[in-house]
Amino acid sequence: MVEPAHPSPSFSITLRTKLVFSTAVILVVACLLLGWLFIRQQVRSVAENLVQSGTLLAQHLAAMGRFSIVAGDTHRLDQLIQEILAVRTVAYVAVVSSSGEIQAGYGRAEWHQQFSAQPGGLRRFSVTTLVQPRRLDADTNEPLINGIWLADDGPVLRSTTEFTLGELFTLMGGSELPIFYDLLVQVPRHSHATVWDPALQLTLEEELDTPEGSAAPQAVVPSLVQVGLSTSNLQHVLRQLLCQALLITLSTLMGGICIIVLLARRITIPLQGLTTAATKLADGETVPTVAMRTNDEVGTLTHVFNTMASTLQSREHELRELAHTLEDRVDARTQELAAANAKLQEIDRRKSIFVSTASHELRTPLTSMKVDLANLRDGIDGAVTDDQRRSLTRVEANLSRLRILIDDLLDLSQIEMVGQITVRLEPVSLGNVIAKTVEDLRPFSSERRVSIVLSLPSELPLVCADPDKLRQILLNLLHNAVKFTPMDTIVDLTVMRISTDEIQISVRDVGPGIAPEDVDKIFQPFYRAPTTHKKTKGAGLGLAIAKLLVELHHGRLWVETEPHGGSCFSFTLHSATPARPTTTEPVAPIPSQQHITAL
Repeated sequence: MVEPAHPSPSFSITLRTKLVFSTAVILVVACLLLGWLFIRQQVRSVAENLVQSGTLLAQHLAAMGRFSIVAGDTHRLDQLIQEILAVRTVAYVAVVSSSGEIQAGYGRAEWHQQFSAQPGGLRRFSVTTLVQPRRLDADTNEPLINGIWLADDGPVLRSTTEFTLGELFTLMGGSELPIFYDLLVQVPRHSHATVWDPALQLTLEEELDTPEGSAAPQAVVPSLVQVGLSTSNLQHVLRQLLCQALLITLSTLMGGICIIVLLARRITIPLQGLTTAATKLADGETVPTVAMRTNDEVGTLTHVFNTMASTLQSREHELRELAHTLEDRVDARTQELAAANAKLQEIDRRKSIFVSTASHELRTPLTSMKVDLANLRDGIDGAVTDDQRRSLTRVEANLSRLRILIDDLLDLSQIEMVGQITVRLEPVSLGNVIAKTVEDLRPFSSERRVSIVLSLPSELPLVCADPDKLRQILLNLLHNAVKFTPMDTIVDLTVMRISTDEIQISVRDVGPGIAPEDVDKIFQPFYRAPTTHKKTKGAGLGLAIAKLLVELHHGRLWVETEPHGGSCFSFTLHSATPARPTTTEPVAPIPSQQHITAL
């Protein structure tokens, strides 16, 4: 019995491992995704608050310092800037004129170094050259926000104000990044004081007197207020959020793994019990009932397995009991069959003896009757009339048919009784045997008006056969062919060498042919095809005798036929003279053939 193949332990992954791993992956992905969305939302909220507060400070400075900017009151601007720098998140403040010069400005710590003096008492701020104030809308007071990275060689403009993934990992490591928000607000052209001081507004907005014909005054480019905000507090909040998200992820992961391990145990432990029981059941061992631990699908599977195991064990017990008695029954039946076979063989032997004895005993009276009939017909015992002579002729023909039938029965019984008939094989001239057989059939073929055409090779070899038995084979085949062939037709007898030591003899007729379902039955004794006409004489022994005689010559007999297309009976004999040494392949029929017609 072939044992079932088990998976290799080195490559197997348990169901528990698969459940834990898949659940851990799902939890980690879910926690990371939710944490990332939460962190981004919180960071945006804190960053918006930071920018909003910085925008209010910048707008306040732009509004409060508008008159000082117009009047060039640097002292007042410095006071306002110092007040804004007092806010912890502000890193630098600068008031930039329309020409890009710093009217007033200060920075905290390293930002103070970014303000540089120019010839003529002017000052420059390094960040001012990085931003693009032309993006500001002249009709609104909305700020222009940019991200600034303060490197060792100076500030660098960032492409985004948000933190990248690499920067988040840096924050989780405890490092602080030099990232700042730069807010650029334009100084309003109109003062908010117009609501409560119309006279002052009129003074500021009064147009200058210009001589007639002179060009109109050009539009004045507004000044800008630039405020830098530190993201140190934002980074601190972001670091706390990242740590909290990591802690929540790990806690969720550990809790989920614990839960899934417990759940996997409730699933896998019953499955392991089922696997062990199934293995024992496959090995033919008695399997106890597997305990049901749950009422879910696994419990249902356990119940079904217990039912199946109980059924299989009961059937196996029945099969074992049946196997114990089967040997005795087989022995008894074998003995019965052997006895029946011996009885049949004995009956067959007695039948053959009876047929042989009866046929032999019938030959003598038939011979005497035939002699007496011939004497009567010839008038030796007295004159006979023409009618009596015709009657005696018919009686003599029937006696001849009866003699042929008895001879066939005697031959068949002797062949079937092993050891009762012997075949003396010797070199025989096949042409002479064929000629004698055709000559013996001349009266019958003439009566049927059938021509027998012989096709023989120019060099016909000797065959190893018994002359009398070979003549009987040819006589039976030719007699059948002439008998079933319509009148005024031809029967072909062809001889050819098919190999170095085999000769094939074929007899072809143009009769009604044989149905496919009757081909294997025509060689059985006493069998007559259903299509055979009732007036056709014969007992159905000729082909059976021919086949047995061919097999005694160590040859084979077969038929090729089709309904309404004639039949070709062929048999083989061994050659007594080998083929020429120069011939290495089966020899085809020689083109130069002798055609002999026997009427």
